[in-house]
Amino acid sequence: MDFDNATVGAGTIVEPGVVVGFRYHPDCGPARIGANGILRHGTLIYGDVSIGDHFQSGHNTVIRAKVRVGDYCTVTNQSTLEGLIRFGDGVRVMSHVYIPSRTWFGDRVFVGPGTVFLNERIPGRLEHGPTPRGATVEDDVMIGGGCTILPGVTIGARSFIAAGALLTRDIPPRSFVKGHPARIEPLPAELDRANSPHLWQQAHDLWHPHANHPHELDWPADWPERY
Repeated sequence: MDFDNATVGAGTIVEPGVVVGFRYHPDCGPARIGANGILRHGTLIYGDVSIGDHFQSGHNTVIRAKVRVGDYCTVTNQSTLEGLIRFGDGVRVMSHVYIPSRTWFGDRVFVGPGTVFLNERIPGRLEHGPTPRGATVEDDVMIGGGCTILPGVTIGARSFIAAGALLTRDIPPRSFVKGHPARIEPLPAELDRANSPHLWQQAHDLWHPHANHPHELDWPADWPERY
């Protein structure tokens, strides 16, 4: 599928109201989207973006220029990638997440809803401050909802970041992190494993038009009231 400034791979569903390859500059390059994904209504993807196969966007997802995304990645509703960002394979970003430029992700990373990454510690107060730099998130990191990740922080592989944590310093690999500001503890043995493929390697989400048996979806049986 060809657009004015983009190429979209075979099998990728593009809903109405999607912009791919937005020309943010007269000299910008095209966007390239892989195969077998879905771009939902309201998605805006700039030119100079490269996204792999099986990508899923939510409604009103914004991905600005110079973003590189691997295979089996997801960026859901109302989340923003501000450009100059690298995703490995299997990165899943939930709703209302903000990721600034120069943020780096490894493979199989999960980011819970409402999490905010930052890339400048002293914004607007230094005449010649350092180049903004976001976090580095290594492989198989799990980040809960509502976290705040300060600029330049490195989160070591397999670490588990509890919901609401405020990360102000580097996190060693295989850490369990909680609190505000965050406390670092050894990762419990039952959590010391890679993120499950069932989480990150999903060809379809629950509401994908090719998902199996949507008529079987229902409220949990133990809820007191059914609709």
